[in-house]
Amino acid sequence: MKLVFRDQTFSFELLRAIGYTVYDGADIGECLATAARIKEGDFESWHTEWTRTAQRVQKIAEDCVAGAHTISARKAYLRASNYYRVAEFFLHTDPSDPRLLTTWQASRDCFAQAASRFMFPCEAVEISYEGTTLPGYFYRVDDSDTPRPTLIITGGFDSILEELYFFGAPAVLEHGYHCLTFDGPGQGRVIRQQSLPYRPDWEAVVSPVVEYALSRPEIDPNHLALMGVSLGGYLAPRAAAFERRIKALIAYDGVFDGFSTVDATMPSALLALLEHSPCAGYLWHPLVRIGL
Repeated sequence: MKLVFRDQTFSFELLRAIGYTVYDGADIGECLATAARIKEGDFESWHTEWTRTAQRVQKIAEDCVAGAHTISARKAYLRASNYYRVAEFFLHTDPSDPRLLTTWQASRDCFAQAASRFMFPCEAVEISYEGTTLPGYFYRVDDSDTPRPTLIITGGFDSILEELYFFGAPAVLEHGYHCLTFDGPGQGRVIRQQSLPYRPDWEAVVSPVVEYALSRPEIDPNHLALMGVSLGGYLAPRAAAFERRIKALIAYDGVFDGFSTVDATMPSALLALLEHSPCAGYLWHPLVRIGL
C-alpha cells in the first residue's frame, strides 16, 4: 500500500509514523500535512519538514507545561519525540552527519519529558553490560512490589529505545504486565554514543537484561516473556534458544532468512552501494555478522 508517496520507503516510514497514533505518538493530520510538504525521494526535504513539525509540536508541549496542562504536554511531547525520530531516519546514509546525534537527542529528550508525566510509574534504567551499560525504561502497572508477569521488548535494525514504548508498553500495562525495554548493541544510544555494533549472539545481550529484571522484586521470575520487533524477530528467538529463563517468546515478525529478503527487494545497485560505501560498518556489516 502506498500513502502519499510513490516511493515505497517514504510511504512505509510515513505509515510507521502514523501507526503510533493509537498511543498518542502521532496525529494523522500532522503527519499528512508534513508529508504533503516533502519532495518525493528527497532525503533533505524529509529531514527538514519532519524537524519543522517536531519543533512546532515541541513548542506546543512547552506551552502546555507553562500552563500546567500536564496531559496535553505529555501527548505533545510523545508526538514530537516520534517526529524527531522520523526526521533522523534517512540521515543514516552519512554516519558523519552531526544532525544524526542532535535530532536523535531531541527525540530522546522529548520522550523523557513525556515519560515524567505518565500516569503509571516509569523509570529510566541502566543495565550492566560488558563494562558499560545499556539504557532502558521500566514501565510498571503500579508502585507496589507485588511480583507481576513482565514483557521484555528488544528492538530491530533501526528502532530506538523510545520507539519501543509505542510497540507495546501501554497495551502490556493494560493487561497487568510490567514492561522492560532497552537499547542493545547496534541500536539507539548504544550505536550512536557508544559505537557498539550489532552482534550475532543476541543471548549475550538478553541475558544481562534478564539478570537485571530478576533483580527487581516487582518482576515474577516464573512469568518472564521476550518480544522482538522487526529484526528483533530474529534476535529474540536466537536469545530465547539459549536463555532458558525466558518463559514465552513473541517474534514480531519472525525472521527466517533476512538476507534473501534484502537480496530480493533491494536494487542490485543499492546492495553494491551498501557493501562499499563509507557507512557500510554502520548499516551493512551488522547484517553480515548476524548471518543474514
